[in-house]
Amino acid sequence: MINRCRHPERAILAAVATAEGTALSSVDRALRLLEELARHGPLGATELANRTGCAKATAFRLARTLQARGFVVQNQDSSYRLGPRCLLLATGVHTSFDVRREALPAMEALRDETGETVQLTVLEGPDVVYVEQVPSSKPVRSVGTMGQRAPAHCVSGGLSQLALLPFDRVRELLPNPLPRPTAASIPSLDRLEAELERVRTRGFAVNRGGFRHDVGGVGTCVIDAHGRAVASINICVPLYRLEELGVDRLGALVVRAAAEVSQGSSLAAGAGAVGA
Repeated sequence: MINRCRHPERAILAAVATAEGTALSSVDRALRLLEELARHGPLGATELANRTGCAKATAFRLARTLQARGFVVQNQDSSYRLGPRCLLLATGVHTSFDVRREALPAMEALRDETGETVQLTVLEGPDVVYVEQVPSSKPVRSVGTMGQRAPAHCVSGGLSQLALLPFDRVRELLPNPLPRPTAASIPSLDRLEAELERVRTRGFAVNRGGFRHDVGGVGTCVIDAHGRAVASINICVPLYRLEELGVDRLGALVVRAAAEVSQGSSLAAGAGAVGA
C-alpha cells in the first residue's frame, strides 16, 4: 500500500529545517574547534573531541576540512594547530577598528621615547589579544606575536582593562582557579581584586613576569566617550630593565599616550568599542 503524505509541504519544511540544523551544528563545532586550538595550542583529534563534545571521527573530519582551507595545520606528531588563514582573518577584523589606526602614531612616539616595544591589546573573554605592535630596535628586546592571546590577569594590558569592569563581571569572565603560567602570576581572585584596586589608584598596571617569567610591562586603557575600555597600550620590556627604566616614569608615559588616543575623534564619538 502506498503511504501518501497528506501535507507534503510540511514534510519538505521539516527536511529543510533538519538539514539547516545539521549544517549549523557543524559550523558551531568547527568554530569551537578553532577556539580550543587558539586557547590551548596544538591538540590531537582525541583531545579536540573531548573539548568540543563530539565524536573523535567528527573532530577528525572537521580538522581535515579546516586543514584543507588553511585554517588548521597538522604537525608531525599528528596534532593540529591554527593555520595561517586564521591570522589573515584576524588581521582583516582588527584593521577595521578605529582604535588600532588611531593608536599607531602615539605608539610609535612612545616607542621612540622609551626605546622599548609598545603593544596594543583588546580584551576578549578571559584573555587579551595582541592586535598591534611597534617593536624595539634594541638587540635584547621583548616582542609578541600578532593574534596571540594571553590571560588577561597575567599582563598589564589585561589588568588595566579588567580594572574598569565591575568585579562581578571580572568573576564571570575569568576561570576559577586562575591559570598561573609563571610563579609570578596572580594566584587567586581575591589577590586579583586587590591588584585591580591598585591599578585604579595609580592609573596604570604593572606586570612583573606574570605571563613570561623574563618579561615585564606597564600598561593602561584607551577609553571611549562612555568611559569604557576599548583597548590597552602597554610598554613591553625585558624584566631586568623594568626597574632600571623606572616603573613610575613608564607609567606616566603610557598614560599620556593612551590619553592622546582616547581623545581621538572617532573614539570620542564612541566608535570602535571592543572588549567592553
